[in-house]
Amino acid sequence: MKILSTPHALLHRFAVVMFFCYIPASMLGFNFFLYGAYSEGQPCFDRFKNFIRSSQPATVRGTMYKLQCGLSLLVNEGEGAVSGLAVELEIPETQWPIFDAINGCQLESVSAKNFIVKEKLVVIDGELLGTQLEAYCLNPQKKLQTMGPVTSPIISSECLSQLTDRQKTYIQKLARVKGREVVPIDLVVSRELISMQLIVDKGRRLALTNLGQEVSCFL
Repeated sequence: MKILSTPHALLHRFAVVMFFCYIPASMLGFNFFLYGAYSEGQPCFDRFKNFIRSSQPATVRGTMYKLQCGLSLLVNEGEGAVSGLAVELEIPETQWPIFDAINGCQLESVSAKNFIVKEKLVVIDGELLGTQLEAYCLNPQKKLQTMGPVTSPIISSECLSQLTDRQKTYIQKLARVKGREVVPIDLVVSRELISMQLIVDKGRRLALTNLGQEVSCFL
């Protein structure tokens, strides 16, 4: 049986072809924003690279604050523009809490103690205009501990580059401490970190300084 190609049928076929050839960027599943220390080639990118399904340059609204450690984090406020990468992260929903914890974002106890929080940012230009993307940002309550706002991301840190593996491991242990937990004191490493102003001796236990908290987020 021969199917006649009427004008209406041809128009329908053309519409179907166009639908599958062009998909708006907002439908591609972009769900996260990487910038600064989270960008490709920077300290934290390796945490994300195996989960990225697709990516596209994007700019969001916010303000960058320089940390004492030399890096910077975005605060979800102000009218500034921050460039980065919109990515589609393919992470199972059940694994997100673990991923957040690795990145220093403890969602179950958001408070002034949290250094990093997860915020929804709005894209302000390009194909993704108006899209909301999640990102790891500086807790607004921690702004007073920083060196102030900056116009571009800082992508180098002497604090991070000069740390040994033993020092990094010890900082990470202190960062995971909850309540009255005590990390066994390593006399050599603790003295080194105290001299670098990354930890402080509180008598019966050691704790991270503000600078130490910053550094722990990027290890």
